[in-house]
Amino acid sequence: MAILAAIDENEQSKEVLKIGYDLAERYDDSLIALHVIPTEQHEEYEASIRDIAEFADYSFTQEEASAEQFVRHFVSETLGDAEADSVEPRGAVGNVANEIITEADAVEPRFLVIGGRRRSPTGKAVFGDTAQKILLNADCPVVTKMAD
Repeated sequence: MAILAAIDENEQSKEVLKIGYDLAERYDDSLIALHVIPTEQHEEYEASIRDIAEFADYSFTQEEASAEQFVRHFVSETLGDAEADSVEPRGAVGNVANEIITEADAVEPRFLVIGGRRRSPTGKAVFGDTAQKILLNADCPVVTKMAD
């Protein structure tokens, strides 16, 4: 089996990754670290470089590869090079909650590890909540590291 840790570009993701690593070691499972670039962020980036001739053919696949490269660097910086070799990096572009759930459905992990933050009910209703969507829709146990 595997442990799936969903990370992004914040300090809390270091703890998510460490929890995922500890679980993988405890259960002798592989660890998959996933970074999802939100669709909006990809579209903004693509629009910003569209006029540069060298980047006119920048593709969705290249953005996924960029997300995967982020994971490699993040894992190496967080866990160290020796441990980084045992982590499988994956990148995706799209709706963050949907992409994480899709990956979890494909991998069928023992645990999905995510970060979360406390929000008011109004904040959840107005802005949505990725962690809540994952918790409600994942078909596997979800471990959530809440922000302080």
